[in-house]
This record gives sequence, C-alpha cells and structure tokens, in this order.
Amino acid sequence: MLFSMRPVGSQLVNANFASVEQAPFVLSGGGARGVAHIGVLRACAEAGIIPSAISATSAGALVGAFIASGFTPEELERLLREEWRLHLTRWRVLRGERLTQRRIGEFLQANLPVRTFEDLRIPLHVTATDMARGGQRIFSSGPLIAPLLASCAVPLVFPSVEIDGVPYVDGGLSNNLPIEPFDERRAEVITVYVNPLPPYTARRTWRGTMDRVFHLSFRELVARSAKGCALYIEPPALARFGMFDLRHAAEIERVGYAYTKEQLLQRTASAVG
Repeated sequence: MLFSMRPVGSQLVNANFASVEQAPFVLSGGGARGVAHIGVLRACAEAGIIPSAISATSAGALVGAFIASGFTPEELERLLREEWRLHLTRWRVLRGERLTQRRIGEFLQANLPVRTFEDLRIPLHVTATDMARGGQRIFSSGPLIAPLLASCAVPLVFPSVEIDGVPYVDGGLSNNLPIEPFDERRAEVITVYVNPLPPYTARRTWRGTMDRVFHLSFRELVARSAKGCALYIEPPALARFGMFDLRHAAEIERVGYAYTKEQLLQRTASAVG
C-alpha cells in the first residue's frame, strides 16, 4: 500500500515513500517485556513497514498509544531511557499500588501529547477486561488515559480502574492478543506477542510462577488470534525476562529489534524465492 498519511515524526527518514507498507499491528501485554514492542516497531519502520492502526492491551497499549500519537520508536525508546526510568525505579510491586498507578498516570499526562482517541494520528483500540461481568471491552473513542490505565491494571498488583461505573482490569485476561478490530482483514495484520514460555522447572520464585500461570492461560486464545495473520512475532529470547524485570528494559528492546530484523529478512527472502 502506498503511503498516504502524514509521516509520523522522523519514522520515514530512511524509507522510500513508494515502498512503504502500512499494516495493522496487534501488540500484546507482558509487563516489562512490553518494551520489546518498541524494538519490533523500530525494526519494522527501518524495513518500511509502519502501523496503519494498532490494537493492543496492557504494556502493548501504552507503547501503542505513544506510537499512535506521533512518537517514532526511537523517540519512545529515548523517552523511556531518559525520563520513564525515573518513574520505574520508584515502583514497588505489591506495595503502594495506588500510588504506583497514580505515577503511571502522571507519566502519561506529562508525556502523551493527546488526551482522546480522536486526537491520535492513527486509530488505536485498547482492550481492558470488565471485572464485574467478565469479558473484553475495546475502547477506541473518548478519553484515552483512563482506558490505558485500566488496560494495564494487573490484578493483585494494581487496583481496577473505574470507567462509567464499571471496574476494569488488565485486558490480557480477556484477550492478550486482541485481533478483534482487524478480524476481517487478518491477512494484512502483524501480531506481536512478547510472552514466550521459558523451559519448565519446579524451582521457581513466586513471581516466576505467577508469570507462567498468567500466560499459560492465554496460550490457546493467542494462537487463535494469530491464526491467518500476515506475520506473527514472538521473540524466544524474551523468555529469560520476567514481567517485572524493568531494570533490563534496554536489553528487552534490543531483543525485540534483533528478532524482528531476522524475521523480516526471512520474509523478504521467501518473497524473492
């Protein structure tokens, strides 16, 4: 597809306008592993592939919101390195949850340049889970920040976020690879899942066990969501990082970048062959 929308930041500096490919992207949750989405998007942008729309949940929704608002992957990585780290170093999982969630909100308020879905440069669909009745809720219009906070409100770690009287929690509980907005055009979609299962061992920390159980419950639904899509990206090396390994953010981003570069080279070789 030829590029017809306004370039996002400097994302297309090295791209040939006649060869830019737009594709819908689906970004999973994954806690700290969600930083890998930045590397994936950076590799795709270098290959001339940019999002035409994004459907995402949890950490993927946070990344997706910045990209949809006009940040390039490089700009977002720089923001994470230079500013967000100040917030992340104050995180205390299972202690001061409401304060932690407030700090995430403050970060979004301070750095996200838009306040509504309608102000984004490309469509964004954010998945959260209805804690009262169960089921998936996809937000794509109206205020932006509350759905983002709801989408990444991991139960037992963060409190639910109330929107219009309904409590919402992490969208990964209802679908950690929310393909639904693009269900009718799966053949165009690039899906990114950042939660590969590490080899099983009976000796695990409680965090490791929680992480594994959390994502085991998603595997079958994720496989169904990815079926028929143009490209499925799940970097195996992310298995060595936990949901809360924020201190390894830079390395996680590099893993996403390197694996995607490899996958795109294979994709190009297959197309030529």
